[in-house]
Amino acid sequence: MKVKNITNGPKGVNSVDGPVEIGPGQEVNVEMSEAEVASSKRMKWFEFSGSAASTGDEPKLDRDDLKKQAEELGIEYAPNITTPKLKELIDAQLAE
Repeated sequence: MKVKNITNGPKGVNSVDGPVEIGPGQEVNVEMSEAEVASSKRMKWFEFSGSAASTGDEPKLDRDDLKKQAEELGIEYAPNITTPKLKELIDAQLAE
């Protein structure tokens, strides 16, 4: 999705891979969840075009379920880890 900062100063959005800073007037391509797009739209700092990241055929990642699974596998992670990154850690552990 394309996100354009329509303010006079730098602003940030949370992509599925982490924070992205966007300079004044700058437009970037960024993958964002639908929830993050909705949250960012409320700020009225950005113009959006395109669509938010969709899960397609993949099931929705339930963060609480992933945390429980990580705990059961003995995986340590930072409290602010992104949900996709947590899933990556779990998948890597299961692949071993």
